[in-house]
Amino acid sequence: MSPQSLPEIASVELDDPIEPHVLVTFLNRALKRRGLIFGIARQGGKFLLTVYETEPWSGDPPVD
Repeated sequence: MSPQSLPEIASVELDDPIEPHVLVTFLNRALKRRGLIFGIARQGGKFLLTVYETEPWSGDPPVD
């Protein structure tokens, strides 16, 4: 399967520099229904991005 034929789940346009909380919010909204939750924490001068696996969410999609 070529990269051009992969189904897109979601996309977001980010400003430079990227605000980490904006990226995490986007990931959570896009992948929550697949049972993935993302968290971010600042550790010193860096950020720690953590991925958690949960039960897939079957509710209505969140309203923006």
